[in-house]
Amino acid sequence: MNVLKRAILYVARKWKKTLLIFTLLFVISALVLSGLAISDASEKQTAELRGTTGASFSVSRNTATGGWSSGSNGSYSTQEFLSDEMLDKIKRIDGIKGYNATITTILGLYDEESHYLENTTPRGIEYVDSQYYSYGCVNSQYSSLFLSNTFSLVDGRQITEDDKDSILISKDIADKHGLKLGDKVKAINDPYANDPEKLLEIVGIFDVVADKTDEKNNYNMSSYYDYSNYAFVSQTAMKEMLINYSDSRESDSADFFVSDPQKLEQVIQEVQDIDSINWDNFNITANNEVYERVAGSVSNIGSLISALILLVVIISVMIIILILSMWMRSRKKEIGILLAIGTSKPVILAQYVIETLLVSVIAFPASYLFSNKIAGTLGGLLGKTESSVFVTSWHFIVVALVGIVLVVISVLVSCIPVMRYKPKELLSQME
Repeated sequence: MNVLKRAILYVARKWKKTLLIFTLLFVISALVLSGLAISDASEKQTAELRGTTGASFSVSRNTATGGWSSGSNGSYSTQEFLSDEMLDKIKRIDGIKGYNATITTILGLYDEESHYLENTTPRGIEYVDSQYYSYGCVNSQYSSLFLSNTFSLVDGRQITEDDKDSILISKDIADKHGLKLGDKVKAINDPYANDPEKLLEIVGIFDVVADKTDEKNNYNMSSYYDYSNYAFVSQTAMKEMLINYSDSRESDSADFFVSDPQKLEQVIQEVQDIDSINWDNFNITANNEVYERVAGSVSNIGSLISALILLVVIISVMIIILILSMWMRSRKKEIGILLAIGTSKPVILAQYVIETLLVSVIAFPASYLFSNKIAGTLGGLLGKTESSVFVTSWHFIVVALVGIVLVVISVLVSCIPVMRYKPKELLSQME
């Protein structure tokens, strides 16, 4: 009788043992497949975080190295501002996906018939009630107010570098005055001075999501304006409106956002290598706390999963070896007879390997069929969405190949204590 036939007959006859091995291999394979799927989901989540957590760095005036002067409004720093040329050179560094530089001022807003747009907290004084705390933006999507989800764009689009005469207003103001996308409003810095007026198109409307924290004790001018009375204006238009105020038309600081937070330090170093900028006059500050915190958490989960997979494999191999070793001892008479009739030890070993592989080729595919459900459930326990955790054919190939190798090794190791005896010694041990 050939080896394959003997192996098939034994597996069928000893169906209880076969079922035990099948169950063990099925569970082990399913757990390892699930672990690999969760691990891949964690890596994918880390990759996605690199582009969504807003890792950035800020370039700001270093007033400590600049001089000071006095004017009618008090002391002010004479340190140089960030020029458009500087901003252009920095944004061209590879790895920077966008930036935002802002100029802040108080603008008066009016409709096209020159009626002032009363804000949400009127006091009965036209000059006061028409004032809005305004940001002249390069890219409003990178404003901290939108990134922090304090504001949320509910209609239209954000302001970009290409915009010339555009404005974002709050939903409260739009509703109060019946304004919509495409409508135009007039804006002016000081209606009682010789300041130019700009006609701006409403390209976006934002809603206030977060409650405003009380910052009045910080003497921050913006804290005296309700969030609904904020506005965002294209920087080109803002500079034109501030033509009479040379010291207010440049940016104190700018935020630059990188494509990959892991390369933040590298990008910052390249920026500092721009020799045309006097870096004694500016500070660079990295802002990647969100990414580091979230990515660290995801990394910890990935390390935990890898450790668990390794632990499952080691324990499983030990259990399989233990079970097979017990079975080998119960088959001493069979082994002794086979050896006595001239069957070589390699052939006997081959039969036992084939027996286990016959079970494996059924257990592994079966576990693959059910592993997606198991992986989704286990992933949910680790904070993953079920749809983000799935077992691929590549996972199955890896588990099947490694599993077969480990199964073969387990069989060979379990046979060592028995196969070292001679036929007479084996038969003499039988009762």
